[in-house]
Formats: sequence, C-alpha cells, structure tokens
Amino acid sequence: MDEPPSAPRAEADPEDPEYSGTLLPVAAQEVIRTFPTWSSPQRTAYLQTLVNSMSLADQVSLANVLEPHLRRDFFCMLPEELCWKILSCLDDQSLGRAAQVNRSWNLVLSNGFFWKRVINLRQRDSWRWRELCRKREAQLQLKMDNPTMPWRLKFVQLKRDLMLLDKNWQQGNYRESSIPCNGNGIYCLQYDDRKIITGSRDNAIKIWDLETHENLAVLSGHQGSVLCLQFDGEKIISGSSDATVKVWDIHTGECLQTLTEHTMSVLHLRFLGDMLVTCSKDKSVMLWQRMPDTGLYEVMHDLKEHRAAVNVVEFDEQYIVSASGDRTIRIWNTQTAEEVATLKGHNRGIACLQYRGNTIVTGSSDQTVRKWNIAEGTCELKLEGHQELVRCVRFNERYIISGSYDKSVRIWNIETGQLLHTLQGHQNRVFRLQFDMFKIISSSQDDQIRIWDFGPLCDADEEDQMDSGWGDLGGMANVSKV
Repeated sequence: MDEPPSAPRAEADPEDPEYSGTLLPVAAQEVIRTFPTWSSPQRTAYLQTLVNSMSLADQVSLANVLEPHLRRDFFCMLPEELCWKILSCLDDQSLGRAAQVNRSWNLVLSNGFFWKRVINLRQRDSWRWRELCRKREAQLQLKMDNPTMPWRLKFVQLKRDLMLLDKNWQQGNYRESSIPCNGNGIYCLQYDDRKIITGSRDNAIKIWDLETHENLAVLSGHQGSVLCLQFDGEKIISGSSDATVKVWDIHTGECLQTLTEHTMSVLHLRFLGDMLVTCSKDKSVMLWQRMPDTGLYEVMHDLKEHRAAVNVVEFDEQYIVSASGDRTIRIWNTQTAEEVATLKGHNRGIACLQYRGNTIVTGSSDQTVRKWNIAEGTCELKLEGHQELVRCVRFNERYIISGSYDKSVRIWNIETGQLLHTLQGHQNRVFRLQFDMFKIISSSQDDQIRIWDFGPLCDADEEDQMDSGWGDLGGMANVSKV
C-alpha cells in the first residue's frame, strides 16, 4: 500500500529572529535563547559535552567557524603610536621576528620614525648604544634631529657595528698602529675623540692628533718627568717628578697655576668639577678646591695615613680611594676626608687602581690584578698571568685591561677573571693605558703610543649583506623597505 506523500518542508525565513542559517529543532532554539543567561562554567560544560558528541567532520566544520574569531590582530585596532610603544619594548631579535607576523605588523615596522624611537630607547638603556651613537654622530653625521635620516637603515648599521665589535673583542681581532713620541718614555696619557695628550720623561706634555698622529703642540714648564695628567675641555692638570702640579689652559698652552705643596714626586692626580686630588711619593694625599673668586686651587685636606709612597688615587662624590707601596687600599669620605675603610690582600706594593661604583680594581708588584667589592670589603677576583709588576689597570662592564712591566697588555673577563687575550707589541715596560668600546691606547718606556683598534671594518661580503638584505639580524630582512 502506497504511503501518503509527506508534507513539504517549511523553508527557513531569513527575516525570522530565530533564523541561524539552517533549521533548528525547537529545543535547540530554546537553548540558543537562554544560553547567554547561563554561568560561564555551565556554558563551558555544555559546549564540551556538545563537541564530544560531534562527528569528526562536524568538529572540523566548527573549527573553521571559530578560527577567524580566534585570530584577531589587535594591532589593526590600535593607534600606530601605541603599536610603536609596544613593539619598542622588544629586544632586537624579537623585532626581527615581529616583522614576519603579517602585513600589518610589517607595515608598522617599516615606518622610519619607529626606528628613530627604538634608537633613542636603546641609547637611554645601554651605555654601549650611547657610546656607539655618539661615535657615529661624530663620524657619520648621524643627527638625531634630522628628519630625512633613513632611521631603519641606521638602526641596522648600528646593530651590525655592535655585533662586529663584540666579535672582534671576543676573538681578539684588531688593527694595530703606533705613534713614535721622542720623549724618552711615555709615563701617562689620556685621549678623547680627536686627540691624545701624553706626559713623558723629557719633561714635556705633548698633544697628538688621534687620526693623523701628528704632534699638534708641546707644553713645557716642568723641571722633571711628567708622571700624570688629566684634561677636560678647558684645562690640563699635570703632576711631575719635580714635586709640582701645574694647571694649563688647554687652548693656549699657558700655565695658569703651579701647586708646590708636595715635597716629592707627584705620582697621580684626578679632578672632578672644582675638586682636585693628588698623591705623592711623600706618602700624602692632598685635596684641593678651586676658589670661585680667583679660579685658583687651594689645599683643603692633607691625608697622611699611608706609610709609603701613594702611587694612585681616584675619587667621586662619595669616596676617595688611594693605593700605596704599603700594600693597602684606603677609602676616604669625599665630603669629610675621614677614612672609612682599609683593604688588604696584595703581597707587595700596589701600583695602580681604578674605582667606580662598588668596584675597585688594582694592580701590584706581586704581579696580580685584583677586583674588590667595597661594600663587602672583600677581594672577589685574583687574576694571575703577568710576569712582572702590573703598572696600569682599567675596567668597564665587560672587561678588565691591564698593562705590565712584562711588556704585555692583557684583557680579562670582569665576571669570571678568565684571561681572554694577551696583546704583544710594546718593546719595554707598559706604563699607562686607556680604553673604550672601540680601542685600547697604551704607552710605554719604549717611547711608543700603541693603538689597538677593535672597531668594525666591512669586508666586501659584509657590505653586500648590508646592501642586499640586512645581514644576520634576526629577521630584519623581512621588514618592508619603504
């Protein structure tokens, strides 16, 4: 017997408020209506049960529906300035990866003003970026207020330079040059971006062009070897074996004042603002103040706690630190001139030191370099390797660099004390050195200034990388070049 024809199915009405793209059972429509009123745990439990009851094909269909809702790009919804602020918090490698997320992220990262912002932030947070930008501004006219500067490219160039600098210091790659000084031995030096100023055994202070190595000026007046000096933009102050300290006009070379209170050789000095500290073979440390009315220095304190020649002194607003042939390091309060601590540990006299923050690094006749913690009053590292007296030391956040009567300059890891490199080139005792993130400059009894330049040099392959694709900078090659 034939079955009666089935009733035609009702067509879905898109205008019906209950319409959801397909016909649903009445019970399902009731769930949809009340679902928003359920608690979050109830909704979650219901959906988990529903998904578990679905076929694999239905689960795939559901995933396709959900995916666009779960892949929202919040950058598309934010102002560009806010996007810059977020991205500028990333490290350099993460910035390179961010450019690969999608077109909108890449577009944000292609804006030159974003990279100017990043360079400014890197300078604020890193001494290495500050020093590199300062150097490059002088060399390449990298002016931070230049509206036409290709900032993205500049960022990559600066980052590349930092990478090459690190590589050169780690591997001991440098270019070496020297300046013959005709001074019978160079006891002291200081340099800046343009010049080197030296003091020598021939009683003279000499000024040299850092780039051309030309002797620009000679200052005469001391009656003995010039053993120590320091300069700034206005003056040079020097100390000599003639027991005097002289203040010179750096522009004219005129001697402005001669200080005669020491009775034996002036071995070291430092000035900061209007305060000058000197030390001498006469076992004293003297504190001087420049008078505002006359501009001349006058002695304020004469510290005589050391029992042998005071070979070196450094200071800041908090402490004066001196070291002596009596094997001690003495720490004084800068404001009151009262002694606050004495550090002992070297087995022979101390020839040199540098003080900064909570750290002192010293070199001694016992052939060791030591790193000290001021707050703890302890020796943290003892560096062994030199074969004779350690005559000069300097340090920064990464390295300790020492020079010795064994004719070598040595580079050490400041955290571990590991000897990284030994630089050979001087033919006699190394007397003094200074360094920055690009180079070491040292002087010696061999009458030579030696320059050990670790600065980056592009070879042909590296230049090609810069021109064609950004080099190995963690994804930067994918940033749109606009």
